Amino acid sequence: MRPAEAASRGRIGHHSGALREARLSREPARGRPLALRAAVASEWIKLWSVRSTWWAVAVSVLLMSASAGIMGMDFAGDVQRGETKDGLTMAVGEPATASTLLAQFAVVALAMAVITAEFATGSIRTTLTADPRRGRVLFAKTTVVVAVTTPLAALLALTGVGIGGLALGSYGVAGSAAVAGDIAAITAYLVLTAILTLGLGALLRSPVATLSVVLTVMLALPMLIAVSAADFLPGRAGMNLLDGNAAGGPILAGWALAAQLAGWAALRRRDI
Repeated sequence: MRPAEAASRGRIGHHSGALREARLSREPARGRPLALRAAVASEWIKLWSVRSTWWAVAVSVLLMSASAGIMGMDFAGDVQRGETKDGLTMAVGEPATASTLLAQFAVVALAMAVITAEFATGSIRTTLTADPRRGRVLFAKTTVVVAVTTPLAALLALTGVGIGGLALGSYGVAGSAAVAGDIAAITAYLVLTAILTLGLGALLRSPVATLSVVLTVMLALPMLIAVSAADFLPGRAGMNLLDGNAAGGPILAGWALAAQLAGWAALRRRDI
């Protein structure tokens, strides 16, 4: 094959996704809501038809329950032995917010598998054959991830607060406003982290690469970077949100949106 011909084919292959989207932009507007509904229904069925989803849900509840319980009992024991330097009481939501950083591993795995598993097995070709509009496919996947992680995150928050409060016993402080704030913060943190993970999965395609990047930006960087500018990184913003600083929410949401846009651009332009 001549070099010029090879280069030409490479350029055509690189832009085939975008050209396909351009052709499909002429789809009748009347059929788009039905097509989106079908895409969401398809993603919902695929998500719940694999055992890994059920495992991720179960493990997330287990991690939150065990961690919050251990933290609460550990604090109560320290108070009884007179070994604590953090006061004699703890907010019942504190074990739950701290345990969220551990429970998020399972939530990240669930969100990541929604798209990276299809790239790993090659079934993404079948998905895009059934619905060639790649933006709609990503939107449908995101819709399903939000629909699943929102009640799951709320359940984890309630479980963490409940078990943490039981473990703390008389050493726990349960103000209604503070508890409601902790539950809202945990829910928002986990949902936004799931959205960010899905966007990075669409961008990177590899399960290993996606998991590595998510854990780096959400856990490692906040511990390694101590400057004030780090508050604008997704991991530090998320931790600030869990600590009661609502300003971290919009910052984390912005990063989740940026990841989604990057994933959409990559999915639209690259060949499968």
